[in-house]
Amino acid sequence: MKEKILHEFWSFYQYIIYSGIDDTVSEEKKKKMIRFSQFVLLASMINLLSVTSYFSLKLYISALISFTSGYIFWMAYYFNTKKKVEAARIISVVNVNLYIIVMSYVEGLRASEYLLYFPYFLILTFIVNIRKDFTEFLVVYLITIFSSFICLKISPNTNDVQIMTDHIYERLFTTNLSLSLVLTIFFSYAIIRVNRDNEVAILQEKKFVDTIYNTSLDGVFIVDRANHKITNCNQRAQEMVMQAELRYIANTSIETWLHESSRKSFSDLVNRFNEGLENWQGEMSFISSSNKVLYSYVSIVPFVNKEMQYLKISVLDISEIKMAEFELMKAKERAEVAAHVKARFLSNMSHELRTPLNGIIGSTNLLLQEDFLQTQKPHLDVLKYSSEHMMVLINDILDFNKIEAGKLELAAAPVNIKEFAQKVIAQFSRSVSEKGLRFITEIDDRLDTEYLSDETRLNQILSNLLSNAIKFTHSGSITFSVSKLFSTSSKSTVHFLVKDTGIGIAPAKHKEIFESFTQADINTTRKYGGTGLGLTITKKLINIFGSELRLESQEGKGSAFQFTVEMPINENRKEYITEHKATQPGSLTGVRILIAEDNPVNLSVARRFLLKWGVELTEAKNGLEAVQKFKEGNFDLVLLDLEMPEMDGATALVTIKKIQPQAIVLAFTAAVYDNMVDDLMQKGFLDFIHKPFRPEELHAKITQYHRLSKVA
Repeated sequence: MKEKILHEFWSFYQYIIYSGIDDTVSEEKKKKMIRFSQFVLLASMINLLSVTSYFSLKLYISALISFTSGYIFWMAYYFNTKKKVEAARIISVVNVNLYIIVMSYVEGLRASEYLLYFPYFLILTFIVNIRKDFTEFLVVYLITIFSSFICLKISPNTNDVQIMTDHIYERLFTTNLSLSLVLTIFFSYAIIRVNRDNEVAILQEKKFVDTIYNTSLDGVFIVDRANHKITNCNQRAQEMVMQAELRYIANTSIETWLHESSRKSFSDLVNRFNEGLENWQGEMSFISSSNKVLYSYVSIVPFVNKEMQYLKISVLDISEIKMAEFELMKAKERAEVAAHVKARFLSNMSHELRTPLNGIIGSTNLLLQEDFLQTQKPHLDVLKYSSEHMMVLINDILDFNKIEAGKLELAAAPVNIKEFAQKVIAQFSRSVSEKGLRFITEIDDRLDTEYLSDETRLNQILSNLLSNAIKFTHSGSITFSVSKLFSTSSKSTVHFLVKDTGIGIAPAKHKEIFESFTQADINTTRKYGGTGLGLTITKKLINIFGSELRLESQEGKGSAFQFTVEMPINENRKEYITEHKATQPGSLTGVRILIAEDNPVNLSVARRFLLKWGVELTEAKNGLEAVQKFKEGNFDLVLLDLEMPEMDGATALVTIKKIQPQAIVLAFTAAVYDNMVDDLMQKGFLDFIHKPFRPEELHAKITQYHRLSKVA
């Protein structure tokens, strides 16, 4: 029974104290509401005892005043539950002061009601937070002091409003004195308890802050702005400068721990802070007691404490990051050197491989243009195919290296897409017919106009796709389609399709075949050969065009490769009537050419073609001889090999330009390297011809630049 009564009492107490408090109330406001509810509950208990006492003494007016005061306290409590804490406090303060004034006037000062002012002063410190509401606390105190002065001024010593005997006065005096004493002791204890709890909380908070301060990954120095002396630092800062105790750091100048490269910067920063700079972040270098350099990212914030100006310097050690940066820089330099060596190696290898291939391909072309026995025809075809196939392999490897390095750029030259497609068809018609396949071609007549694109790279893409289609198709057909999807006044979207009825590709291999040096399976490699770079280069070239290569294929049912390219229309295109060009190149009779070539095979091949076209040819075996013969003769055009003994092509060109600044000189080279075109142009070459050369390309460039020389 006793426990039940206590439980009910505790539940009632909890209900009264926490009424009106929910999750929307802040912690600070929650404390105020709880304290005020406790105050009202205590005041109500005192009022209840007072009313009972007054009724026993038949002091009904005092009982009524006390009851009215209690009612006003509960009205203030109602405002408190509605979260109107300030209004509740104002009502209660006014209520207490009016109660003491009225009771003192009605009963007289002899009853000693004014003694309640002593505990009331303590109660005010309990319900008003001095630290956060000092102004309010001061106002309430002034009101209470003024009320006590009014009370003592207007109240008589005794009053005959009620029947008051000496016995009643003595009892009231004893009661008010005892109540004041008890309340004073109670609230003094409460205040001491609250202060103790606050002190514990402050110490715990300080411990918490110190823990964060000392376990921070940043070293923190507190520096006096006036003299740059360190007043404090955390444990991380001590570890960074390799000092076990604070006393070895305190009162030392911050410049003591700064590397000489950062001292002036710090002094300049202090001046800027004095001029109003709010904060600063950047890199500085510190030194430890063992003179180890610490590369750091530093944040500096000025602040004021007790009218003293300080700087908080947060230091993050980034020495490992800096070392990693240095290692990366070294690795980058090594990689650049390796890349340069690789590029130079590929260029040299290209030159060394292309030089004999130039002789093989050139001799084969010459033999095919001359009379030969029919029994020799298959051997010449094998020779031509093998040499050209080897050239394709070399080009694939060089192109792959350039694409991987991100150094391949597309040209934007005028090209008639319909004529281009017809050239591609002519290029592969014979190969298709030789395998007994049908060649289905579809060219959109709307593409008979000039666009700006890279004809060479487009041809490389389609050549790879058509070569693969022919290679892997044994019966059926090859389809090559070029069509315009849509167009605007400035550009068109062109669709390319290469389709075959060959061996096809299993769905599981669709992604794998686009990987470097990879084919569908090992049997494909053994049976058909190849580097496995063709589709890789094709896909990446199409990506450079801003498109995607799409594949549809099933094993045993053939494959279809397609892609689209957006091409700008050449706004400066010339209107012309298509004419059939002669299959044989025109005569170059009377054109005077100096050729410098140290390789006798290459020279022999070039000589046969040039003499066949009627060129007046002068030969030189090195750069020095070329310069001497240029001085002695009069030439329309000069072909210079880049790699020659005695004097290389670039050096010979410098001397030739001094003799005749307007001389037309073309590089005749097998070299391939990064930024080759720009490099040759900077050296003074107007253009270049790659070895092994195509006869029609050599003839076209001679014709072009011979006309230029006549205009000049």
